[in-house]
Amino acid sequence: MAGLHTAGPEALADVRLLAGGDGLVVGRNRQGDPVAVRLFRPEPTRLLLVGGVRCAQLLALRAMALGAHLFIQSAREPDWLGFLHQCGLGRESASFLPPGVTPPAPQSPAHPQLMVVDTGPSMGPASEAGVPWRATLVVRNDLGSWDLDTLVRSDLVVFQRLTTAEATLAASTLGFAGAQSWLARIHPEMVGLVSQGRLQWVMLHPTSMESALLGSVGRG
Repeated sequence: MAGLHTAGPEALADVRLLAGGDGLVVGRNRQGDPVAVRLFRPEPTRLLLVGGVRCAQLLALRAMALGAHLFIQSAREPDWLGFLHQCGLGRESASFLPPGVTPPAPQSPAHPQLMVVDTGPSMGPASEAGVPWRATLVVRNDLGSWDLDTLVRSDLVVFQRLTTAEATLAASTLGFAGAQSWLARIHPEMVGLVSQGRLQWVMLHPTSMESALLGSVGRG
């Protein structure tokens, strides 16, 4: 991305323009309607993203626009440091944690947390069971057989465009054989969103502010 785009915390208010319905708006469906997910609940929420770090950062940015504090465990800390710098976010909004360390429990529903676990497959699935009003987002660059437990246990799964092998694995594991070929050829800014046994296609539709901060959110 050419140039430097910085913004203060007040710029997150622009992200709220996406909000519609209950929860965090992932994007829009084929009819152009907002698709929202209830990310923060009285019980822990487990998410899996198979895709790129920019897509994870887009979801994190939108979660923070809902008032969430971001906690990051990552094997690619420079990418996340650059993201925080671009967005003008400090310790009051986001914190880094060593692998295996968990943040204090949220004090109330008004102060939810997004925990990003971007440590790679060698670390295995997140061991932490989670607490109410915290969503844990596990980020995987690639989908492999070692991710199947995380895949089936997640409350929400987000797929960017998959390879043919990944699409075969995901479709057979989750029971979406009819969608297997589509998973490998969707638009770079479209995701397959799996929740409660249902798969739907969602265009991420980054805002102009999000695009300026993140650049392309396509996988790779």
